[in-house]
Amino acid sequence: MDALKGIGLLLKTPRLWPLALVPGLIALVLYVLLGVIGWQRYGAGLEDGARIAALLLYLVLFPFAFYLLGSSFLGVVFDPLSRETERLLDGTVLDCPLKPLSLFGDTCKRLLLNGSICVLAFALGPVLGSVAGVCGAGLISLLDYTSPAFLRRGTTLGPQAGLLLKKPDIYTLSFAAVAGLLSLVPFLGLFFAPGLIVGGTLLARRRLQ
Repeated sequence: MDALKGIGLLLKTPRLWPLALVPGLIALVLYVLLGVIGWQRYGAGLEDGARIAALLLYLVLFPFAFYLLGSSFLGVVFDPLSRETERLLDGTVLDCPLKPLSLFGDTCKRLLLNGSICVLAFALGPVLGSVAGVCGAGLISLLDYTSPAFLRRGTTLGPQAGLLLKKPDIYTLSFAAVAGLLSLVPFLGLFFAPGLIVGGTLLARRRLQ
């Protein structure tokens, strides 16, 4: 199971820790900062009952919203970690970098796709319950955590989705399930994101082979 293998590989490989720690700390600071600003602007003036409800919504929904927006940029932010993972595995890194405009366009497409999946998951929630959320988060996780390895080879969102979703094997489905479930748990998804990037790199290499 590549998701768990990636987390395990990161934990036992000290040379990967700085590449995981810096983006993780930046994400954590942004997470806390946006939460504090949002609370001061919208939550501080509420009455006690409404304030408790707002706090619960923040604890439940904000982590997923942050993940939804932030995951679109994983291919750029965590590229050094994914690159070093490949170098660790066989000593070589295949690099066919995209032009900045193409990379920006790919990020915008991912952001739009993630937003659309989120809206669809919420719309289907009353019918499918938590299954809709898990499936939506799993698809987003599958595409975004494997994106650094694919983008490094010049493979953008469309071709990447075709390679992953056309006849998906047990490795692909299990990665989507584990990463999707972890991303839905407040704070846990953010904590395990670097390990899932490592796991996504393993999965991408497996699919490309």
